[in-house]
Amino acid sequence: MAFSAHTEPESIAEINITPLVDVMLVLLIIFIVTAPMLVQGLDVELPQVSSPPLPQTEREPVIITLTRSRLVLLGDEPVHPSLLAQRLAPALAGGSRPVYLKGDREVPYGFVVQVLATLNRMGIDEVGMLTAPPEAP
Repeated sequence: MAFSAHTEPESIAEINITPLVDVMLVLLIIFIVTAPMLVQGLDVELPQVSSPPLPQTEREPVIITLTRSRLVLLGDEPVHPSLLAQRLAPALAGGSRPVYLKGDREVPYGFVVQVLATLNRMGIDEVGMLTAPPEAP
């Protein structure tokens, strides 16, 4: 019988993947729970009007949204109405881009006129108005 003088246990050169799987499952659960919260948007009821579609352009349009609570959104970013010209100027600096106004049907007329006056002062003469098609009877 031969005895070895080496009494230290041999080191195991394997990766333990159980903690990795645990962390990945926790991250998956977090993403599943938070994903519906990221798709949240503002509810804007567009007026229903039958009209021809707006002409297609090469450049991405600038969309200004007006909510019934008098919130102005430039794209998806909220903007104070008094700062609209400041925030809109860089978006229009590269050339002429179409500007579309998307307003809730409950927005006061005076507020829409205020935003249109701001656009007019900036030299924007053509503004497209986005509407929803009328419901079929």
